[in-house]
Amino acid sequence: MGEVLRVVRKGRFVGWYVRYRDADGRRKMRATHQPSQALARRYLIEVEARIARGKIGIPEPTPPAPSLAELVERFLAEYQRPRIKDIDSYRRNARSALRRITQHIGPRPADSIQAADIIRLRDTLLRTHAANSVRLSLAMLSTALNWAISQNLLPKNPTHGVEKPKGTDLIEFLGWEEAVALVELAERRCVEAPRDAAARVLHVSIATALHCGLRKGELWGLRWIDVDLPRRRLRIARSYGNTPKSGKTRFLPLPSTLVPLLESWAKDCPKTPEGVVFPHRKKNGTWSMNRSATDTGGLPQLLASVGCQRIARPWHALRHTFASHFVMSGGNILALQKILGHEKIEMTLVYAHLAPDFLSSELERVCFRRSGPQ
Repeated sequence: MGEVLRVVRKGRFVGWYVRYRDADGRRKMRATHQPSQALARRYLIEVEARIARGKIGIPEPTPPAPSLAELVERFLAEYQRPRIKDIDSYRRNARSALRRITQHIGPRPADSIQAADIIRLRDTLLRTHAANSVRLSLAMLSTALNWAISQNLLPKNPTHGVEKPKGTDLIEFLGWEEAVALVELAERRCVEAPRDAAARVLHVSIATALHCGLRKGELWGLRWIDVDLPRRRLRIARSYGNTPKSGKTRFLPLPSTLVPLLESWAKDCPKTPEGVVFPHRKKNGTWSMNRSATDTGGLPQLLASVGCQRIARPWHALRHTFASHFVMSGGNILALQKILGHEKIEMTLVYAHLAPDFLSSELERVCFRRSGPQ
């Protein structure tokens, strides 16, 4: 059994040493170069474990930890999850978010970065970037470091416990007049070019997004087998070619406004291998499912034509438009949660302030005046 020794020479502490019996049977004493007795004891345990396996006791030197920039490059090249719909788009966005981090601490060894470094970095970035951008960068950094831990590249994640800046819940949605003008313009384009299937795809998909609140991936992944026109029901089972964001299939009643539109489109919709309702025409003229998370399908140009301001995420704005007008028309928040497919009610409550009776009479519940004589 080995032992840990505190070595002092001429009254001066030299360091922590270990004494042990090596695999060759000889007793040996070596410096651990560890800063504390606890770490020196861990070093001794490693030495004895190697001896037990028939190896020379002194651990082999470990390679230096990669820099944060090197680790990020490995993460961007190797990270994958089944729920990521478009891995190329994900990696582009991740690279953009992580570049803000690596510009400051990229050359640092990844295992030398502490929580205090992350806090200083956060405060530095907030001087020049929006809170949402900094929050996204820190979240992506945390994902990259968690991946590094799973690959045995790092012992811990220094972002854990670091408070992220509070983001802003900015909801971009169209007014009623803008939404009506958008649908009318899309329909007019179809009348002007009756043989243009792409124009009809855009028209019907816009109408469906505005009346059902679907995500863009759910629109592109919607198949005709998911559309039950006689029973007026939609099954939301796909986002692009995978499962929806929540991982669960949901069913929606089909608004009566959409029924004749979809019935007419079903007769003329180009056939695709996936049988999708809103196919995408490739450059070679063939039709298939649109799997691009960045393709906007001509919606920004149509929005500009009806006088809408530039919107960062136009298809998601149509989802926000449905949800906002649903609530403003007196729709129930719990029903909206089910329609949108939100896992948590907190995600749906961002629309609550739009309800016509939201808090309007709630404060009247408390009154400190007598209603009449005693």
